[in-house]
Amino acid sequence: MSNAQNDAVKEKLHNAERHIAVLRLLFSAFSAVVYYLFIDADPRYVPLAYTIIFAGLSYCMFVLVAEPYRHYALFRSSYFTAIADGLTTALWIIATGWMSSPFYLILYLSIISVAARFSAIETGVATIFYLLLYAFIFMYDDGPRLEVAELITRMGFIPLAGILGMYFSNEIMDQLRDKLKIARAETELQKVNEELEQRVQERTAELQVMHDDITDSINYANRIQNAILPDQKELADFFTASSVVYLPKDIISGDFYWSYRRGDLTYVAVVDCTGHGVPGALMSMIGNNLLNQVIIEHHETEPGRILTEMDRELDRLLKRDRTINSINDGMDMSLCVIDRKQGVISFAGAQQSGLFINSDGMTELDSTKLTIGGLSTGETKRFKVSTLPFAPGNRLYLLSDGFQDQFGGPQGKKFYRKNVVSLIGSLQSRPLAEHGPELQAEFVQWKGQEMQMDDVTIVCVEL
Repeated sequence: MSNAQNDAVKEKLHNAERHIAVLRLLFSAFSAVVYYLFIDADPRYVPLAYTIIFAGLSYCMFVLVAEPYRHYALFRSSYFTAIADGLTTALWIIATGWMSSPFYLILYLSIISVAARFSAIETGVATIFYLLLYAFIFMYDDGPRLEVAELITRMGFIPLAGILGMYFSNEIMDQLRDKLKIARAETELQKVNEELEQRVQERTAELQVMHDDITDSINYANRIQNAILPDQKELADFFTASSVVYLPKDIISGDFYWSYRRGDLTYVAVVDCTGHGVPGALMSMIGNNLLNQVIIEHHETEPGRILTEMDRELDRLLKRDRTINSINDGMDMSLCVIDRKQGVISFAGAQQSGLFINSDGMTELDSTKLTIGGLSTGETKRFKVSTLPFAPGNRLYLLSDGFQDQFGGPQGKKFYRKNVVSLIGSLQSRPLAEHGPELQAEFVQWKGQEMQMDDVTIVCVEL
């Protein structure tokens, strides 16, 4: 048993002693009042009665106020209590009429108080002592003799009172034990909760540090990724007007856009790599490097061959074994080459089409149903090339599938590509610089409280 539990038991016992002291004081005062008002005292015993009343009340007040049982073991002793209460009660019975005194009832209350606080053995010893005291009073009483039956009845109630006191004592102890068990369980539970809370706090702090480190790393990766994207000045140099929507699902993106110019040829591409977040961003760096390698280093100009060469190089970089267990990493993309000298645009797409708008209306630039990378059969991929003439003021739109696949709206449905196309068509009377902000605002409004499903990239240029 812990110190706290020992202290709780001691406090319970002290409370019991205090309650007994209060009852003892009340009975002493009650007995004194009864003696003064109703007892026809024998003049021989009046001084003894007054002495007992004074001593009893003084003792009761002393115990109640000073609480000596807290500091001295004697006052907590069962034998001291039994002897002191028994002798005082016996003298009080003698002083108030010997066997004719009604205060023999105090013996019952006294034995009950002993049984309520002490063990069965101690209660048994006190019971025998009280029986002997009452027998002594009976033998030396020189007044009228009691009937034997009444004597046996009075004396028989002494052990019965002890049994009754022990019953209540057991009930009280059972309740006390139950409370101690509950207190012990609550203490253990509180200790376990405190340990768990401490562990949770420590683990939370560790996770917070890890989260901060990872977030810092991702934010730094975001700055690197943004550094490879064409800036607004570069797009302004390449095109009459431009506008871009670039909304990563996470801090970093699996989408990216790319542009380059050599002589009369201007290249612009939008690439949607497998995944988003960190995996998608890693693939986007590979895709950006492949575009630089194939177009800038190898001087490839035909968009279909550019996509084929990128697929071949990506296959080599990822060391595919061309089996069903290969990782399905790859990218969808749309690539347009603008030849200003010839006045034509050449478009090729891998699972990603584009839009071209001139005075005749809107033309869908179809893509090939193949992806760059992904699972391969070992055959060289061929990508369809669409060639169209253009005039100054014509507009070109390259976009990933993030907008069209976004859930939202009143019914939580996808936006769908036809609605993206319709939205772009509705903006044609407005300056191109406004298209990006308008498209982004529509996306945010459509998404509402829904989670963003994918990276979103739309590049709008005016030729």
